[in-house]
Amino acid sequence: MNGPSAPEAPAADSADSAAPAVTTDSARPAAPTVTTDSARPAAPAVPGARKSAPDVLGAAPLVHRSVLDVPAGTEIIPEVRRVTAQWLHRKFDRAPLETGTHHLNGHTVLTSQALYRLDGAERALRIQLREDKHEATWRVTVAAVSPDSADEPQSVAVTLECFDNGTTALSPARPALVEQLVDVLHPRDGLAHLTTRPHEVTAADVDHLVDVLCDPDRRLPAVVAARPVQPDEVWTRRMRQLLPKCAGDASLHLLTDADAVVAFREAVGEHYRVAPGAVRTYLQDVDPAWAADAPRHRLLSGARLCDPKDTAYRLIARGVHQQALGTQLPARLRTLVFPDDRQRKQGVRRAAQDAARAHATALGKELAALKEEVTVLTELLADADQDLSEARRREDLAERTVQALQVQLHSAVEQLHQEMEDHTVALENVERAQSEARVLRQRLHGQGRHEETVVLDQAAAQPSSFEELWARIEEITHIRVTADRRTAIALDDHELARTWAAKAWQGLRSLDSYASAQRDGAISGGYYHFCRNAPVAGALIFPVKQVAMSENEATKAMWGEERVFPVPVEVDPSGRMLMEAHLKLGSKGSISPRIYFHDDSRGTTGKVVVGYIGPHLTNRKTS
Repeated sequence: MNGPSAPEAPAADSADSAAPAVTTDSARPAAPTVTTDSARPAAPAVPGARKSAPDVLGAAPLVHRSVLDVPAGTEIIPEVRRVTAQWLHRKFDRAPLETGTHHLNGHTVLTSQALYRLDGAERALRIQLREDKHEATWRVTVAAVSPDSADEPQSVAVTLECFDNGTTALSPARPALVEQLVDVLHPRDGLAHLTTRPHEVTAADVDHLVDVLCDPDRRLPAVVAARPVQPDEVWTRRMRQLLPKCAGDASLHLLTDADAVVAFREAVGEHYRVAPGAVRTYLQDVDPAWAADAPRHRLLSGARLCDPKDTAYRLIARGVHQQALGTQLPARLRTLVFPDDRQRKQGVRRAAQDAARAHATALGKELAALKEEVTVLTELLADADQDLSEARRREDLAERTVQALQVQLHSAVEQLHQEMEDHTVALENVERAQSEARVLRQRLHGQGRHEETVVLDQAAAQPSSFEELWARIEEITHIRVTADRRTAIALDDHELARTWAAKAWQGLRSLDSYASAQRDGAISGGYYHFCRNAPVAGALIFPVKQVAMSENEATKAMWGEERVFPVPVEVDPSGRMLMEAHLKLGSKGSISPRIYFHDDSRGTTGKVVVGYIGPHLTNRKTS
């Protein structure tokens, strides 16, 4: 890469702690401060958005998971143990990895387990570090397995769990242990080699890159960056900060010059290209021949990456980590069962007690025998109490994990039902439009106007993101958007952003269609009546179930201030007003975006003023 690589902000090695960055609501580090990912931003500020305390029991404890597949030929278990020991030693100045449970300090427990083959060779390893702190319990687990068959790859998984206690705002980040393992183990993802530095791709290497992107065996994203035409210090600094954070969870590639950019564009086509300075994250199942699927592979432009005030580049690593989190563990890791250490300890206790009794009997002195046995039993009881406390703690965390998974399952089922309803409505609209088109074509044919049945000018595609939507808002002439751009574009950080952006575009065009009809005097009712009855030909309507023209009185009384948005001074001299009417872009989940608007189509501006596009605001159901 070009240019110096001075960091944008001081960054501490996340390997120094299992407990990632902890920040208070005032953005001031809690004491003691533990920083693991200074490059990761806090959630974007959303004016008027709902703010609520953490849902301790409902929050998913699994916040990161990386799975590395290593080809046969490398003895991974000794290497995993060595790298993990170095990671632990930097934090605790010691790394006791002998099989068993080790209490490193008053709130930190390290557990090491091993699984052996019949010939005595080590087959699997699991190392787990748990830190019980005031703000949360952090648990990092490293598991490695070397299958018996040489045909199967060896695998290593690093997981981070955060059991939030609801006392502090947390920002978990991936442990840097992942990057260290990538450097040592040289894992692969199908045809791709996983590295901490990007593979430099020249024009001659483009064919191999295309093979990597289209590889059906690829399970991880592929991040492709294109070097800017002119050296840019901000771009270079950000890439050197960003790409290592994706290591192990994505393959990394850098188009080195203009020739490579041109060759890549010619190979994958205009829809899948990466312009100079841009970065694109290619998900699985890339098909360059399917243009409609290109928006799924998110592109961040060079202009935004080079803008010091734009922090959207951080979303690249966050998206990659989100993909890794949703990847299922391979069966060779998922089905690992380690010997129960408690059974081994019970055997040791029984042996110690029997030895004490035998020794006391040999002495022939009853009092001495009793004293020695009491001493041994006291020690064993203390050990047993500690084991029982550990078992209870593990059971408590397991119960919280089950509760969180139940919440996730319920949310996923609700979302599925909502999507099925949306798809049904969409199919009904398509069928209705096709029926109308057939009738109109038949009528034109009957009048001999055959040439008018052919539509040459196709409508522009729907926006695939809120960033694209914002860039196209000027295409809609009868609405006035005063909403905050940052709040809307922050929705792109969600996996449903593409669907929401398309629905937002549909909603804005419907408001435009309504305002146009009002201007022409074609209707007399309001927007809800317009959507319910479609009173004019060609009306673009929004589903009435997703249109609300008012808020209830309790919501306005308690959270009305959140619904005061900017308006032109011609509408209100103060430049702000309460907006109650809104469109629902989603109805399930914690985001469920909304569009709030004020109908001034019969007022001074003759337009609909859109004051808010963003996450749903606080109401009686969300407080």
